[in-house]
Amino acid sequence: MTEPVAAALLIAVAIAYLAGAVLLVAALAKMLLTWSTGQRTRRAAAPIDTALQQRAVTAMADVAQLANVAAPTTDVVAILGAPTGAPERGLGDGGLAVTRFRDGYPTVVFTQAALTELSPAAVQSLAAHELAHVLRRAHSSTMARYAWLLGYLVLVLAGLTLTVTALAAAPQLAGPAMLATMAAAVAFLGLQVAFDRREEIAADLFAIDLTRDLDAATELMQFYETNLARPRPAHGLGRAWTRLERRWFATHPEPQTRLAAMRRHLANRPAD
Repeated sequence: MTEPVAAALLIAVAIAYLAGAVLLVAALAKMLLTWSTGQRTRRAAAPIDTALQQRAVTAMADVAQLANVAAPTTDVVAILGAPTGAPERGLGDGGLAVTRFRDGYPTVVFTQAALTELSPAAVQSLAAHELAHVLRRAHSSTMARYAWLLGYLVLVLAGLTLTVTALAAAPQLAGPAMLATMAAAVAFLGLQVAFDRREEIAADLFAIDLTRDLDAATELMQFYETNLARPRPAHGLGRAWTRLERRWFATHPEPQTRLAAMRRHLANRPAD
């Protein structure tokens, strides 16, 4: 391989890794912006009504009693994430509830909209889903939870080293080494998304096992689909990209997919 070709390959490799770094920085910036917007919204919001706090406590206590476990701490906030739709509705792209862990202790955080716009049965279904995350987290180690991130970093660094070494020792292998590294990195991220989706489905199945209330689960999934799922543009590249993002990159499966899994699971369970 001639020197100009080797130099061109080196430039292509540098551009590829630089583009990856830009995408990573952009993703981190988007996460930071979403967090910052959510923080500003919560600080500006009025204090949460005591009755809503009690409603969250009651819903979690009820499902914890069904599961025969201790109920985790609950909290209520005005919104999770950046606002979506009309600001006065209090809906954010962070969902209706989230489980946060601080110093190993879980707190299930509900949004005000979840407690005011859902029926008590649907709130209980939501609480059961979050309880599943608490219990599954309790049975996993910290190393297991962050092993994927460490593995991804090791993979990218190893690929970079392999590509640079190939450029120096066998330039004709630099291109294949770069493509193999990028393909492996994409596959690794795809596996992580698949794992996240599996966790969500597992939490859904735990919830439907616990409540046996398919109507409540249907209400909850329909609320997600109508109010929280990113709407698809009517046509064009925007619609295609939104469909691709929801199908392959979203950490939560489509609401209808989740509901179908719960229906199948409940249908296959023996009657009490």
